[in-house]
Amino acid sequence: MIELITRKLVFDTYKIITSKIVEIQKSMLDDDPLFEDGDDGKWYMEMHDAIDIPPHDIRSYYSIISFDHTDITTFTIALSEKLTSLLIKLNVSDLIVISDLKLSFVGNSDNKYPPFQKATQKFNAITKDLEYDEAFKISLIDLPTFIEIIFWIERCDARAPEFIYFCDADEKIAFYLCKSGSIHIIEYANKILSDDLIESLEMHLINGYCEEKFSSSSKIEGRISSRSV
Repeated sequence: MIELITRKLVFDTYKIITSKIVEIQKSMLDDDPLFEDGDDGKWYMEMHDAIDIPPHDIRSYYSIISFDHTDITTFTIALSEKLTSLLIKLNVSDLIVISDLKLSFVGNSDNKYPPFQKATQKFNAITKDLEYDEAFKISLIDLPTFIEIIFWIERCDARAPEFIYFCDADEKIAFYLCKSGSIHIIEYANKILSDDLIESLEMHLINGYCEEKFSSSSKIEGRISSRSV
């Protein structure tokens, strides 16, 4: 089941998730006086919608995991299967999907790259609004749909939010996808992701930077930053 929920509901209900967003927004907020006045200033402050929320000091553990799969046409299917298996083993049943900043999930709706267009069409079918900038609550059965949508957004849309989190509704663990398809994981309070569990799913830890694995070029096919194509 997919629920469209507000960011305010997330902030009011999920304190650990909110603290991570507060932390990111405070670290990113630009004190440049150019943003203090006028329409740009108003937009900039609306984008940083959690900076006035008191943060909670929560211990967290960060890691990156991935798996060997170089066929991008089937990647999101394989990724969804592995993430679903992982989350089931961690007793996760529901996820909150929310971005670090209050921005439209889709920044470049004019991008005509076919996989991106397919993903944004699925997004629009869910939200009825390509400029939707709130949040979602989803069950694991909906995870493959959202993995496909968010992977192609992060890979092809440089104007989209940099971090789109999938957060366990019980606030034990969260993750986001980067444009290379790696899974960036944050565990809260207690470390629950063991090496044995990662290896049992034929995945591995990444030490260092995520590398492009779908082509020999560092340039990502279909990725643009401009709103006009």
